[in-house]
Amino acid sequence: MVATPVAHLVGPGTLKVINGRVAFATAEGVQLALDLRPLELVLCYGRVGVTDAAVHELLLNDVLVAFLSYRGVRLRGLLAPPVDGSVTIRLMQYRVLGRPEAKFVLAQDVVVRKIASQLEAARYFQRHGGVTGALVGELRRFRQAADRATSHGELLGIEGSAAAVWFRILGERLQRPWSFHGRNRRPPRDPVNALLSLGYTLLTSRLVARCRAAGLEVALGALHEPRPGRPALACDLIEPLRVRIVDRWVLRLCNTGIVAPGDFRRGPEGGVILSPAAFSRVLAQWEAAWSRDDHSRRVNNEIERFFQLLRHLDRRPPARSARGPDSQPAQS
Repeated sequence: MVATPVAHLVGPGTLKVINGRVAFATAEGVQLALDLRPLELVLCYGRVGVTDAAVHELLLNDVLVAFLSYRGVRLRGLLAPPVDGSVTIRLMQYRVLGRPEAKFVLAQDVVVRKIASQLEAARYFQRHGGVTGALVGELRRFRQAADRATSHGELLGIEGSAAAVWFRILGERLQRPWSFHGRNRRPPRDPVNALLSLGYTLLTSRLVARCRAAGLEVALGALHEPRPGRPALACDLIEPLRVRIVDRWVLRLCNTGIVAPGDFRRGPEGGVILSPAAFSRVLAQWEAAWSRDDHSRRVNNEIERFFQLLRHLDRRPPARSARGPDSQPAQS
């Protein structure tokens, strides 16, 4: 029996109750039985079914089940237990995000700190001889521009421009035989983009689980507009974490030879995906990095910061230029 807070299940297969235990079975037989006591999140890749009995046990034990595409590049749906005691928190969230000026403050905080994380990494690479001062200077100017922005549309434009510079830096840090010429997705069309999409989806799933546990409305964010099926708040909160948790993880996978270009192939939905053997290896690397680098703390800090800003904005309407009680970028 496996005791873990997060379980990764790769289909085809079925979650069912066997001998009183929730277990994952495939055509080859039972692959693992799950200890529900420490379990918080189950990530299902591809065709994973869940029996009625398993649904009952998972919901009874407050386990969130996320259904992802075949190689994890898209979050397709959730099986989520109800959240108790969250009415007051959600009412505050709706109240604050219903005010355009408060919503802008939250969105601006996300963008400023996202670019600050890109700038911090770029400066690190510059000190090690890998990035030109011109690219660092561009990110610095975008960081300042985001601080001065006055509209949501302006913020999005600045964020996109900074991202283009950052991904150019990321491409320059990759060693041969890897190449990367900018972000593409849905589906990702090259190996590096496939790894980035996988990492962002895994990180979003973690944020969804933590936001729900905290009593927040996952569908209501500030930077990302609500739309059916989008966990907008989780999409907001991953932004300042992307570089530290995902982008640098992808660099390590590629530059240390943990994965190779030959580990990828064409997927059933088009685009590029990892081979089954490499996919299992990469998931193991993700969990190892999550534990080793204490990413749970970073996620919890991000949610706590959001709570602090919500409370601050709920107490008094802020000036448009203020980003809350602590206007300095958070340490990543």
